[in-house]
Amino acid sequence: MRASYKWLAEYLDLADLSPAELADRLTSAGLAVDAVEPLNRGVERVVIGKILEVRPHPQADRLKICQVDVGGGERLEIVCGAPNAAAGLVVPVALPGARLPGGVEIRIAEFRGVSSHGMLCSADELGIETRYLPKRDVEGLLILPEDLPLGEDVVPHLHLDDVVFDLDLTPNRSDCLSIRGLVHELSAILRRPHRFPASVPGPRASGECPIQVRLETPRCPRYEAQVLEGIAVRETPLWMKMRLLAMGVRSIDLVVDVTNYVMLEWGQPLHAFDADAIAQGTIVVRQAREGERLVTLDGQERALTPDMIVIADPEKAIGLAGVMGGENSEITPSTRRIALESARFDGASIRRTGQALSLRSEAQQRFEKGVDPAAVSNALHRATELLVQLAGSHPVGPPRRVPAEADALKPTVISFSPQACARFLGVDVPEDEMYACFESLGFGVARGEDEWRVEVPTRRSDVHLPADLYEEVARLYGYHHIPATSMRLPVEAPESSDDLKLVRKVRRALVDWGLCEVRTYALTSPEAEAPVAPSGVAVPLLRPMSDDRRTLRRHLLPSLAEVARYNLAHQVSGGAIFEVGKAFLAASWPQDALPEERAVLGMLWFGEREGNPFERPRPFDFYDVKGVCDALLARLGIQAAYRVSHHAYLHPGRQASIEVGGVMVGTVGELHPDVGDRYEVGRAVYAEFDLGRLFPLASSEVRVQSIPRHPASRRDLAVVVPLGVESQALVDEARRTLSERGVLRMVRVFDVYTGVGVPEGQKSLAIALWFQRDERTMTDAEIDDAVEAVLRAWEAAFGAKLRS
Repeated sequence: MRASYKWLAEYLDLADLSPAELADRLTSAGLAVDAVEPLNRGVERVVIGKILEVRPHPQADRLKICQVDVGGGERLEIVCGAPNAAAGLVVPVALPGARLPGGVEIRIAEFRGVSSHGMLCSADELGIETRYLPKRDVEGLLILPEDLPLGEDVVPHLHLDDVVFDLDLTPNRSDCLSIRGLVHELSAILRRPHRFPASVPGPRASGECPIQVRLETPRCPRYEAQVLEGIAVRETPLWMKMRLLAMGVRSIDLVVDVTNYVMLEWGQPLHAFDADAIAQGTIVVRQAREGERLVTLDGQERALTPDMIVIADPEKAIGLAGVMGGENSEITPSTRRIALESARFDGASIRRTGQALSLRSEAQQRFEKGVDPAAVSNALHRATELLVQLAGSHPVGPPRRVPAEADALKPTVISFSPQACARFLGVDVPEDEMYACFESLGFGVARGEDEWRVEVPTRRSDVHLPADLYEEVARLYGYHHIPATSMRLPVEAPESSDDLKLVRKVRRALVDWGLCEVRTYALTSPEAEAPVAPSGVAVPLLRPMSDDRRTLRRHLLPSLAEVARYNLAHQVSGGAIFEVGKAFLAASWPQDALPEERAVLGMLWFGEREGNPFERPRPFDFYDVKGVCDALLARLGIQAAYRVSHHAYLHPGRQASIEVGGVMVGTVGELHPDVGDRYEVGRAVYAEFDLGRLFPLASSEVRVQSIPRHPASRRDLAVVVPLGVESQALVDEARRTLSERGVLRMVRVFDVYTGVGVPEGQKSLAIALWFQRDERTMTDAEIDDAVEAVLRAWEAAFGAKLRS
């Protein structure tokens, strides 16, 4: 919410408070001011001038030479390149020595042989936020009203001597989304009377209102309409245009600007329809019909649902209630009669409509947070008053109100105990001070001995409990009066569980090895998980925050792939990421038991690894990831085996399950090309561990092995085996065969070959074996005997033959 200091000063005496001091007072009372921004961003010595004569520059086709009257009988010759420069226009003129935003200093300059004694300015050159101005005011020179006094400083006339507060309001303070609410708030904070009118008298009009109104939905408890005719096509006054700009609202045309101005002033959104476009002169407020469509003011055709409130006539919808009007009832230059709308709509319905149609407006923001019922009529009267004054229109009959008699606006009555308030706040606030706080807020108070009756006006819909009154006392009395106390209860840090210690150990290790930890949503959608096809059923949320986050995730890969896709789209060549998170598994849903929460470590390598002087950049592969998995298992003191797996989302020839004692604890593999394309990550490698199965196998024991004193001997064997034989099986068989001898230190497969020289249906495995004893150097005969034993075992178990 933006707020104009000068607008607030019209209703309160702020002469002794600078904008910065006022911002501090607001922030101290709970209305945080994020920024205090002056509208004048460095404009000095810029005056109002009138172009008397324009002639082309003799040496430049795009330049013009202007004779400009800057008051006091002084005329300046200024070279200008603006396309709209013309005789008779009143424009801002920067005199020699003037300064403009950005540190620009204006001097007498020569353009193609012609001296220019100043500069004619556009809105952008004056530092004005052009996005809030109509198109006419941003194309070329800023054209000013003809009645402005020539030679005077342009800053006050453009209201650039104002300061804007950027307030960060909490959702419950919808009353402060208006100048009216902020004036009441400042009046209470500063304990000063304000001059904001309590009400606006209705227009003087005779006869009957030509518009009829029918309410056909309970979601609109109040609707008022005022018809005005004789709407003249006039320019919005400069003061209103600049005030809207200060508040961050774009100027469009006089009628729309008036409705926006009153909305900012009173907090009540308004809308204007072309009265002649309303069929049968009847407004119908109803729910949209199934399949109904409406072209809104932004030119988009919207598909409506029965949950949406529409403003209609007996033939068609003409607007989305509280969100946006329809193109078929838009105010145009030919409009001569308008119907002004002021109403109350159900805030939750307005919010759902905006979300469903991806629309967001100032009016919608106020409706969904709640508007003051007392402002409905007053805002309509105020807008009517301004249109009569500025547009030359006149009301046709009194406003049409439905229901005809408004319900009595009863204030909320709350029982209040001063003693309970003091106990709650922990400070003795004098009762007279409490009374003064309520009185300054405009709350009615009937004081009793122990209990007070406090009447809260309708503009403060956030106050309806005694605790809310305690908060009002605390913030207006001053939080600084509440003493700071320290806790006296002993607080002991809980002992960390073994699993948490292991999680920290895993995180440190992975970060040390170059992986980056990420945190992602535990919420996803069935569409995002479809490429993975996880087991179980998706568990839906009752009230999802978006369609993309409507189920609990069953697998970590979609979440990690989303992070990878984002990085690749932002010119990151590649990387390795991991997350320790939860996957939620359910066999069916709904069910009596909660879904199983499985702790999972997910890791993803995507793109290319960085090159170095000894290696070019290359894509991550299966063995990069297997190396990290091996190192992690070793760090946890776990010996695991890799077995062929058959996960559909992984590459059929480049994946494996990680098993310990026949129990699968993890999976590693390159993504299937189709899955990589679906997630837009290309070639990537994924690994995961089920921490619930892995951590019970971890060992904290540190095994120390003495450095060998005697050399090891290596033997390389190439054996031919059937294609279906796993290399891990040969490694395990070699260890089992020589386990009693205690001479086999390490076994490693370093090559797999199929092709010329190897029979069809078989493969050649190259395996290195290291032999070593602690007490002495092994002889060649001992090593040969051990090798023969391994070969016999391989032949018996797998039919392995030594490759010749």
